[in-house]
Amino acid sequence: MSELEIIESVLERAGRRQRWARALRGLWHGLLWGGMVSLLFTGAYHLWPLPLWTLGVAALAPVAGLLIGSLAGGWRKPTREEVARWVDDRQRLKERLSTALELADDSAAGQWRELILADAASHAGQVDVRRLLPFRLPRSIRWVLLVLVLCAGLGFVPEYRSKTLLQKQAEADNLKETGRQLAELTRRSLERRPPTLEPTRQSLESVAHLGDQLANQRLTRSEALRDLASAAEKLKQQLDDLAKDPTLRRLEQAARNAGATDAQAAAALQKQIEALQKQVGAPGATPENLEKLKNDLEKLQQAARGLDPNSAGSEAQRQKLSDTLSALSRQAQDLGLQVPELDEAIAALAASQTELFLKNLEEAVKDLEKMREMAKTLQQLQQQAEKIGKDLAEQLKNGQPDAAQMTLERMVKELNQANLTQEQLERIEQEVSQALDPARNYENVADHLKKAVQQMKQGDKAGASQSLASAAKELEKLMEQMGDAQQMAAAIQALEQASMCIGSGQGWRISRQPGYKPGGKPGSGVGTWADETGEWDGQWTGGWDNSGITRPEMDPRGLSDRGPGELSDTLKPTKVKGQFSPGNQMPSITLKGVSINKGQSTVGYQEAAAAAQSEAESALSQEKVPRAYQGAVRDYFDDLKK
Repeated sequence: MSELEIIESVLERAGRRQRWARALRGLWHGLLWGGMVSLLFTGAYHLWPLPLWTLGVAALAPVAGLLIGSLAGGWRKPTREEVARWVDDRQRLKERLSTALELADDSAAGQWRELILADAASHAGQVDVRRLLPFRLPRSIRWVLLVLVLCAGLGFVPEYRSKTLLQKQAEADNLKETGRQLAELTRRSLERRPPTLEPTRQSLESVAHLGDQLANQRLTRSEALRDLASAAEKLKQQLDDLAKDPTLRRLEQAARNAGATDAQAAAALQKQIEALQKQVGAPGATPENLEKLKNDLEKLQQAARGLDPNSAGSEAQRQKLSDTLSALSRQAQDLGLQVPELDEAIAALAASQTELFLKNLEEAVKDLEKMREMAKTLQQLQQQAEKIGKDLAEQLKNGQPDAAQMTLERMVKELNQANLTQEQLERIEQEVSQALDPARNYENVADHLKKAVQQMKQGDKAGASQSLASAAKELEKLMEQMGDAQQMAAAIQALEQASMCIGSGQGWRISRQPGYKPGGKPGSGVGTWADETGEWDGQWTGGWDNSGITRPEMDPRGLSDRGPGELSDTLKPTKVKGQFSPGNQMPSITLKGVSINKGQSTVGYQEAAAAAQSEAESALSQEKVPRAYQGAVRDYFDDLKK
């Protein structure tokens, strides 16, 4: 390696070392400035209501300062001449390296050039780059650590917010949440059922747009209340215009007076009834008969648990149980029930297999309970089926357009059949003729039915079929208009709820339909009590909507009706009850104007004292008595023993 190459190699290493040193120095300076920016933004966020992205800037500022400082420090690469002058200055080489670089390209220098290069190379070989420029932590590291510690400490300091500011933030959050829920609820209604009338669709879309404005916080609280009231008034006006139609008013009254299942199709309801009849199987299996049979089996089960096989009268008791069980089995057969567990229980009892006998009885009780629930559901469905009109006239009279539409469609299919007899045609004509009078409340439906009757009298089955199909379409159009009115009513209710939420400052709570599972979350049951051992999951139950909910599998129960055997152990009486004998006087002091029950207590003193002492010990163990009085209370009840 020549002298020039030695000098260039040393300068290359020194330049690289110098560049890394500048990059590290820029890194620490950038981290210091980034930490100061982070401290500034974090402190400002704790003092003033700045947006949340301020914390993001404060978190990224040190990292950004670190990267920017390191890049700025190590970006420029120094030249060889600069490095040579720097090394000459640090090593006191008296410009040997810089002079050698200047004369390296001067061929006219001759022997003088060779001597300078040799001298510079000999001194360059003694240069230790690591010792010349060691990597050290700068003095500013203390300030960097201090700033970073202050930033981290501010994270644990609560933000200062005035009551006025907190109220404004709560109102803004309430506006945003209310608008989001209103827009989501309205759009879900539009997706589930697109309105038939164009004004209805435009009105609902305007409600959704209003919800978006609230969600984006483009309106103030007063402006939101004003726009919500204005939108509700517009929808009410449109709803009033629809209500002027006598046909829709008739349908609305019928829907309000109808039961919860009037809107079900008669065919679908009949399928449910037939499916339950197949499962129950026995025509005599009414809920009352099944309940009586189940109660008798439970009584027999309780009697069987007390059976002692080693007692003297065990054989007589077993025979009595066998006779009773045989009688119950015959009752089940008379009702048309097939309960094989009863026969197995009789066989187990005859073989003295008590455990198997009790197990079969328990399974029989469970089967009867299931059958009783199915029978009760079947009975309720049959009652609901009776509410649906049996023919077209009753369906139109009762305001059941869906059922009437199905009846008309059935008639259209019958008229289109090629093998339609004259008797069937006369039956259809008679049913349609009877429906002419109640059909007057349904606009053009009566005209189509009247035309169909005339066509059937003339033997024009195709024309009559077309007229009945037109009547069915008119009913469908009326139901769609009724659906639009219901959508507008739901939108008005949502707007009123949004106004109430914004006006009261409460959050949006959507009314939800509760479930039917017994022992569910607190507040979500209908007719059942929730699990008392469960914990609250943070959901408010005040907004649960129980309207229109029916329980087909059980009878309704009152607010305080827990049923027999459901009293909690904590509610059972534990104190000693007094025993009174009517007619005997109890020692007392008679006061004027005070009525005192008279009688004689026969509770023993020892029994009352023992109960009082037990309660006192419980109170002392649970520290319900102040410490200063515990000794006196304990001495008092200890004296009662004497």
